[in-house]
Amino acid sequence: MQSSAPLCAACWAGIYLGGHPKPVSLSFSQWGWSWLPFELNVVRQSMAALKFRGRADLGLLLGAAMAKNLERPQVDLLAPIPLTMQRRYARGYNQAERIAQGLGRVWDLPVAQDLLSRPSTWSKLLVPKQSSLSRAKRSRIYGAYDVAEPERWRGIRIALVDDTLTTGSTLNAAAEVCIKKARVAAIIPLTLAYASRRAT
Repeated sequence: MQSSAPLCAACWAGIYLGGHPKPVSLSFSQWGWSWLPFELNVVRQSMAALKFRGRADLGLLLGAAMAKNLERPQVDLLAPIPLTMQRRYARGYNQAERIAQGLGRVWDLPVAQDLLSRPSTWSKLLVPKQSSLSRAKRSRIYGAYDVAEPERWRGIRIALVDDTLTTGSTLNAAAEVCIKKARVAAIIPLTLAYASRRAT
């Protein structure tokens, strides 16, 4: 992972062979997909490089690989789940946005980076990482997202893109505000990886 190449040939083979799409259904969405089981060592290493080692290029490549292994959804655009201002500043990019860009290049779909935002009341908080929370605490993030210019998105079909699915609370919170505030026509959840659900 420290070389100039994002992944070695053996790692890519592990990614493609390990791909096992899992259907995703949330309260405020239609059926979507998550591509890779997070429990695979190569997937864990890839996600760590993408999120914590500055490998933004890996997000584009993994997104493109995901697009080649899943059926193109019937949507009008892709919308990445936003980070808090502090986390994006510290990381330098949004990994969900890079994954969405990789998907969009293969599927020929635009990426709406400005559809969702984190309200300032949330951005100013030191929000703990979702991976550090129990399932019960993860469900308390409703209100963490907002839709800019809701009239602009009314009636369109959206695929919400995130890096990892655990309980689905993040995607569901974003889907809820898209449905209730922007009145979008449909929401399809898409994530690169999925993890086993943790006990509360």
